[in-house]
Amino acid sequence: MKIDLVVPENEEGVSVGRKAFLPPLGLMYLAAYTPGEARVRIIDENVEPIDYSDLPDLVGISTVTTTAPRAYRIADTYRSRGIKVVLGGVHPSMVPGEALVHADAVVVGEGEAVWPRVVSETLDGLPAPVYRADRYLDFHRPLLPRRDLINPGGYLSANVVQTSRGCPMDCPFCSVTRLFGRRYRMRDVDNVIAEIETLPRNRVLGRVFIPFVDAEISAGRKRARDLFKGFIPLRLRWGSRASASFADDEELVSLAAESGCRFLFMGLEELFSAEGDRDERVERVGRAVRLLNRHRIHVIGDFAFGFDTDYPGAFSDAASFAMRNRVPLARFKCLTPYPGTGLYEKLLADGRLEPGFWLKPGWESRVVFEPAGIGPELLKEKVERAQRDIYSVRSIIKRMPSNRHSAYLFPLNLLYRLKTRA
Repeated sequence: MKIDLVVPENEEGVSVGRKAFLPPLGLMYLAAYTPGEARVRIIDENVEPIDYSDLPDLVGISTVTTTAPRAYRIADTYRSRGIKVVLGGVHPSMVPGEALVHADAVVVGEGEAVWPRVVSETLDGLPAPVYRADRYLDFHRPLLPRRDLINPGGYLSANVVQTSRGCPMDCPFCSVTRLFGRRYRMRDVDNVIAEIETLPRNRVLGRVFIPFVDAEISAGRKRARDLFKGFIPLRLRWGSRASASFADDEELVSLAAESGCRFLFMGLEELFSAEGDRDERVERVGRAVRLLNRHRIHVIGDFAFGFDTDYPGAFSDAASFAMRNRVPLARFKCLTPYPGTGLYEKLLADGRLEPGFWLKPGWESRVVFEPAGIGPELLKEKVERAQRDIYSVRSIIKRMPSNRHSAYLFPLNLLYRLKTRA
């Protein structure tokens, strides 16, 4: 039995040079839960082309909204050759009816629990149209992902690790809660350490660089302390995603820095909302960024615009915030209401969203809904102008850290500068 697990190419480009950013951890986990008698391959189109002359018995395709059109074309191609196709991932989980047009079956939710059944029934020719995971994976001690099925040289960092799943925040623009649940399911610390110890190290420095792909790396403060303490003897350099509340606990920040934390992705999507005490909110997040900077943990900030609660000066205020607090990398973007989010459902109900926008060519380069108080074209123009301002030479110099990390942060800023002026 031959099974291919496929990652569609992101046609908007998610690579640097000839390397993709991160390997498909979800499919690496799925491969680990595949019945033992099957021969499994992972084909990541961002790294290698699909060879349709070497056909498997079954194809599983994992897709997000941005890659859905490409995923459907791949699925149609395989099915035209008589191959059974199963679609899964975030996007099919949110719109299973749409995905089923292009597949023999669709997996909704986490795939590991239902995947052995999917494989068996699909190959027997009796697949259910939709397989819904009726429970979440016990993530205390999951099977280790199949790293042997990827080419590590095809990625900027192949050592991607996940220490928890789920998120209780339920942000209106995010689908993590809907897919992975409203509570953090945290791996046992020794289980995480055991996986890290299998990862290859830099031959010169003896270190290993790890991007952790948790929704919140500091979930469960006691567990986070234990995790960071466990990292210290491992000589890691790592980064992850965290909220500004991470920096409410300076002891935790200090432990993270000692354990090798060098960057944190921080979602600042609604920082400049007109609702609530904006000044207090901006000052609190600014303190968090400055504290992290002092510990040489650099914030990569995501700013999104287009919320109904945005105000006219939000664009320039966000750029000033990034410069004032020395955010070394910042991404300004127009809000996108992805299927499965509360924002999508609200805008669709209000008649302000372009239905099925993800199926239309070029949608990622425009605003796909009607923002409140500003036209879509003007919103895009203001966001692009703010992005150009933040990557001006003056801003880049002002935001650079006064330590050796500027040696790689400065070139990255120059790359962003070129992109904003393309």
